[in-house]
Amino acid sequence: MYTFNTLKKSLQIFSCFLVFATSSVASPVKISVLQIIEHPALDATYQGILEELKKLGFEDGRTMVLDFQTAQGNAALAAQIAQKFVSNGTNAIVTLGTKASQAAMKATEKTKIPVIFSSVTDPLEAKLVTDLKAPQGNVTGVSNFLGVEPQFALFKRILPDLKTIGVIYDPGEANSISLNEAMKKTAKKMNLKIVFAVASKTSEVLMASQSLCGKVDALFVNNDNTALGAFSSVVKAAKECGIPAFVSDVDMVPQGARAALGPDQKDIGRQTARIVDRILKNPKGKMPPVEFPQKTEEVINPESR
Repeated sequence: MYTFNTLKKSLQIFSCFLVFATSSVASPVKISVLQIIEHPALDATYQGILEELKKLGFEDGRTMVLDFQTAQGNAALAAQIAQKFVSNGTNAIVTLGTKASQAAMKATEKTKIPVIFSSVTDPLEAKLVTDLKAPQGNVTGVSNFLGVEPQFALFKRILPDLKTIGVIYDPGEANSISLNEAMKKTAKKMNLKIVFAVASKTSEVLMASQSLCGKVDALFVNNDNTALGAFSSVVKAAKECGIPAFVSDVDMVPQGARAALGPDQKDIGRQTARIVDRILKNPKGKMPPVEFPQKTEEVINPESR
């Protein structure tokens, strides 16, 4: 027969069990994503991240709380968003694009919050890491770097008389400065000439592209997120000039590019998600090395000339 004291004791034991069971259930991990600007290449990267995270068991609203923000190409806004992520107690910040990655790195410099970048061409030039194989800080990720020479070789195969390439770029993009130097060296070796046009904002891309009309045989955007964010303007100017527009991101070809040789952006996103998973499951471990594209694609658009 149960006495009052026996029942009371049973309830106390049951209550302790409930407290233990509740405390042993892990809280959803907070993952914040900062994309510098929306365009098909970075959008594909983000989709790859989402798909792979889901495969790895990160389900939004259950095992993960996901906060996605875009900075609309604005570095100052990227800095504000990154700081907000830190204030909200995020467990990890995933960044798409160089300026977004630099903003997150600065916002987390006094914390241990990991920053995992994606689609950053030159993380050394951007000062995100000092050692690709053994990042020493809280930042690592996946680069979308692809050598310039095979891209130029593709353009010359499509356009045998190609002599001069017009490149639109944002001088505020560390990637672009690094790539410009690589393009100049490669162009000299391949008997090509590069003419540059500056566009610091997406609203300046059309005018920059039009300024190259009559001076070049083709336009090219090489991993510059500002120019990619307004790639329709590059295509418009190319059509007005009667020349093709080339691009480094295969996801941009449907927008009117003549051709592209570049990495599989969605696969870069998947690589990024796997690094996120590795870091969150081993928070006290060393930062994984920077990774590079595992797949490249060549896409030619016969409709665009």
